[in-house]
Amino acid sequence: MSRIVPIAIDGTEHLPWWLNLTFCLAMGITAGITGAMTSHRDGTKAEVRRDTLEAGERELSQYRVKLVPDGAPAPASFKENEYTSYSLTTTTHRLQLWEFGYLPQWSRPWGELRLTMEGHVLVVTGPQGLLGRFVLGRNVVPEEVVLVSNRLRTRAPGRSSPASPTAPVRTERAGGDALAVGEEHADLWRPRPRHR
Repeated sequence: MSRIVPIAIDGTEHLPWWLNLTFCLAMGITAGITGAMTSHRDGTKAEVRRDTLEAGERELSQYRVKLVPDGAPAPASFKENEYTSYSLTTTTHRLQLWEFGYLPQWSRPWGELRLTMEGHVLVVTGPQGLLGRFVLGRNVVPEEVVLVSNRLRTRAPGRSSPASPTAPVRTERAGGDALAVGEEHADLWRPRPRHR
C-alpha cells in the first residue's frame, strides 16, 4: 500500500504582497480602460444612428441580420453569440441597413418598401427591385418585422406599394360586414365593464 506524503510549501516561494497588489491593480485598470473604450464606441454608434433621424422620427428596434446572397440557399437562423456585421433598424418613417452599426448601407421610407417571407428569410424589395435577403437571429420572429412594416407602411405619407401577402386577410361575417382575420376574438382583449 502506498503512503501519501504531505508536501510542505515553503512561504518563500510565493510572490511578495506588493507584486500581487501591483498585478491586480494593472489588470483592474486595463479592464476599466477596455470597458470605457467599448462604451464610448457604442455611444458613438448610437449617436451616428440618431443623427440620421428626421424631426419627429424615432428608432423603434434594431435586428442583427445575416445577408443571404440572391439565389443562395438560406442558412439556419443564427445564435445570439454568432458574429454578424449587419443590422436592420426600424424607425417610425423608414427601414435602414447598417454595417458595423455606424456605416449606413441604405435607408428607404416605408411607403417604398415591401417585405415578404421566403421560409425563414426576410426579403426586402423597393421600387428598383431587391434590396436584400436576410436571416434574423433565433430570438426574432421574422413575421413580426413584416407585420410592423405593414402597419408603418399604412401610416406612411405617399405610400405606393401594395400590402404584403402576409397582411391580414379580409373575411365576411354571417351578418355580411367585413372582418379582418383575428378580429373575431378582438373583443376578448377589450376590458369588459364590471357589473355589480
